[in-house]
Amino acid sequence: MSLFFNYIIESTISLSVLYIFYELFLKKDTWFRFNRYYLLFGLVFSFVLPLLDFSTSSLVVNSENQFEFNNITNLGTTISSIEENTIRSFPKINYLMLMYIIIGSFYLVRFLFQLFKIIKTVNAYEKINYRKFKIVLVEKDSAPFSFFHYIFINKNDYGSPDNPDSYKDRDEANELLVHEMIHARQKHSFDIILLELLLVFQWFNPFIYWYRLALKEIHEFLADQGVIIKNHDKVAYQKLILEQIEKSFSVSLTSQFNYSLTKKRIKMMTRINSSKLSRLKAMLVLPLIVILLSAFTIETAKESIIEKSIVQIGEVEQSSKIPSIFPVKKVEGVKISSDYGIRMHPIKKVKMMHVGVDIKAPEGTPVYATADGMVREVRRNHKEGKGHGKYIILDHESGYSTMYSQLSKCKSNEGEEIKKGDIIGYVGSTGASTGPHLHYEVMKNGENVNPEDYF
Repeated sequence: MSLFFNYIIESTISLSVLYIFYELFLKKDTWFRFNRYYLLFGLVFSFVLPLLDFSTSSLVVNSENQFEFNNITNLGTTISSIEENTIRSFPKINYLMLMYIIIGSFYLVRFLFQLFKIIKTVNAYEKINYRKFKIVLVEKDSAPFSFFHYIFINKNDYGSPDNPDSYKDRDEANELLVHEMIHARQKHSFDIILLELLLVFQWFNPFIYWYRLALKEIHEFLADQGVIIKNHDKVAYQKLILEQIEKSFSVSLTSQFNYSLTKKRIKMMTRINSSKLSRLKAMLVLPLIVILLSAFTIETAKESIIEKSIVQIGEVEQSSKIPSIFPVKKVEGVKISSDYGIRMHPIKKVKMMHVGVDIKAPEGTPVYATADGMVREVRRNHKEGKGHGKYIILDHESGYSTMYSQLSKCKSNEGEEIKKGDIIGYVGSTGASTGPHLHYEVMKNGENVNPEDYF
C-alpha cells in the first residue's frame, strides 16, 4: 500500500511541477505546437516517472553472503514492526482500494457513455464523404465539433442539401468547417482520448483536470491559427466566433468550437508571434526533467532497495533457524546412499520405512549443524552394531529438530547453543551400519519429514 501512495504522491507532484512550469513560462507564447507536445509529454512522463529506477544499490554483500547496511539497527524489531503495521492496516487498505476502484469505474463508465453518444450521433444524421473526412450534418442547433475523421456541423452552417453545388469547396468558404478539419488533421482527438483514459486511473489528481483545460485551449489556439493562416481575415473570424457563442455540444471527448474560451482565443489571435529568443525558455525543460528524475527515481530506488534488503535479511535470519544446509561438506566420494522412504533394510533384509537419509562419507568427516539451535540430547554410550550408535539431537525454532547418528565422535554437549555451520561431531559407523556414513533426520513438530527438502 505504501508503494501505491508513493506512486500517487510522486506522480501528482511531477504533474503539478510541469504544469506550473507551463503556466509560468510557456502559456503566453504562440508556439502552440510545442506547447501541445510539452503537455502530452508531461502527462505521460508523470505517470511513468514513479515506476522508473535508475539507482544503484546501497546494499553490500560480502563473500560469505552476509548483508551489511549503514544506519540500520535492531533489524529484528524493524521486521516485526513492518509485519504488525501491515496486518493492522489491512482493513484500511481494502476500503481505500475499494473507493479507488469505484470512483475509477465511474470515470470509465462516463468515458464509454460519451463514446456511445458520439456513435449514436453519427448514426442518427446524414453523412457526406469529403476528402479524408466524414461530415455529419447535424439538424439540431449545435456548434461544430470533430472526433477523429468525423466532423459534426449544423446542416444550415454547412450548406443546403437541396443544392449539391453548395457542398463544393466548403473548406475554402466555411471557416467553421476549416476549424474542425484542422482539429481532425492534427489528431487532437488522440490527445483527448489519452487524457480521459489516464483520468480513469488518476481521478484523484487535481492537476490532471487543469491539464485537460490547458490541452483543450492549445487545441483551439492551433485550429484558430490554421484558419487565420488560410483565410487571412482575423476580424471576420472573430465575429464568427461571437455569433456562434451560445451553441454547444456536451461531449468532452470531442474537439469542438469551444466558446467558453472565446475571450482567451480572441486575445491570443491579436498577440504578436513569440520571438525565436523565447524558445530558449523551452531549454529549461531539460534541467527540470533531470531534477524530477533525480528527486524521485533515485530516492525511490534507495527506499525500495532497503525494503527489499530488509526482507532478504529476514529470510536469511529465518533460514539460519531451520534446517537448510547439507550436514557434511560435499566433496568427491560424499553422496546420499539411502533416501527417505520405504526401502529394503541393508541388515534385516526386509522393507521398512527409512525416516532419514544416509550420507556416505569417509570416517572422521566433520558433521555440521544444519541450523541454529540447542543440543537436546547427546548419546556417547552405545552398543556396537545396534541402533543409532553415537548421536546428537538438536532443537531449532518453529518446531524443527534434527538428528545426527552413527557418529564416531560427538563434539557437543547437552544444553549447548549451536550456530548453523558449527561442527558438532564426526562421521563414523558406530550403530547398525554396513560402513561409515551419517544417518540424518529432520523432524517438524515431532514428525519425521524428508531431509532432502531442507538441503
